[in-house]
Amino acid sequence: MLLLSACSPTGSGSGTPSQSAVGLSASSAGVCEAIAALPDPAAAERAFTNVAHDALHGLAGDPRLSRSMSARVLEAMQKVEADFSRPPDVAVLSGDLAELHASADSALQALGEEVPACPA
Repeated sequence: MLLLSACSPTGSGSGTPSQSAVGLSASSAGVCEAIAALPDPAAAERAFTNVAHDALHGLAGDPRLSRSMSARVLEAMQKVEADFSRPPDVAVLSGDLAELHASADSALQALGEEVPACPA
């Protein structure tokens, strides 16, 4: 009995809304971190992968988001991922990250979520 109670999930539904809001805003915040890491493409990729990537997929997959807005986020994300797979071109990467950031912010606004400000 002790083993079962130790393994059972408790309170799994209580924190879900705030966790999803935090996860969605991480999409924009993570892209900001990647932009701030430039001109170091390796640091930008780490920030993108570690902070933004999963959150961006979550944002694009949110059922409240229109298909066109979802597609816009995913297409911009795909450009950034392609940039990371090629030899670094900081100017192209910077432009594609800016486009992704704008797409993520627009999607967050469409969902009525808070859009975090990028540090200057």
